[in-house]
Amino acid sequence: MTGDAAARPRKPLIGFTAATRGDHGVAWLLRLAIFLAGGRSVRITAPFEDWHGERPDGLLLSGGLDIHPTRYDGDESFESEFDHDRDHLEFSWMDWADHARIPAFGICRGLQMLNVHAGGDLHQTLDPDLVATWPTTAIEYVIFRKPIRIKPGSHLEAATGCTELEVNSLHRQAVRNPAPGFTVVAHERASDGIQAIEADAPALRMGVQYHPELLLHQATARALFRYFVDRCRGK
Repeated sequence: MTGDAAARPRKPLIGFTAATRGDHGVAWLLRLAIFLAGGRSVRITAPFEDWHGERPDGLLLSGGLDIHPTRYDGDESFESEFDHDRDHLEFSWMDWADHARIPAFGICRGLQMLNVHAGGDLHQTLDPDLVATWPTTAIEYVIFRKPIRIKPGSHLEAATGCTELEVNSLHRQAVRNPAPGFTVVAHERASDGIQAIEADAPALRMGVQYHPELLLHQATARALFRYFVDRCRGK
């Protein structure tokens, strides 16, 4: 190995999940975000027990369909779109991530999965009065922003350098009770709804309810991915 090659920091491999149907654009943006953050990426397409590829240094769980309520003792009569295969896939990988003590980062559904896997639960619907104030068309959703408050001293504050952010909003469920060991580190300023959670054991666990991969033009969004990738380096 040459001196230059030895001096270059190792690029950690980030395994990411994405919707099993569609969302190809989101998968591309996640790859871009990880690349810009100094990492390599691999899309996880099979449960851990069926995976034959390189094991990642970090796990990124992205957005998608609702988690089935049987995973958190929710109302099974609740009508929504579910993806049982993805629920199983992500649970199997989180089991491994806990055992291997590798960092995990959740976005939207991914935040909810971090919480559910660790024993927390979800609001299966949001306050209809709040939702009524949100956009109703796809174009409006692209430009819609809402303010959130970030807890000083949190990983999210360290990553973004902010205690307040304007973020997007694409979710219809949210964390109800944080799992044991998790701390709420961001709230929606208008409704006090939970917008981010974190834990430090068995390794870094951080999740945001918004979609930073859709905000890569913002330095704070790129910094969030870089913070996570940096925590995965050297594992």
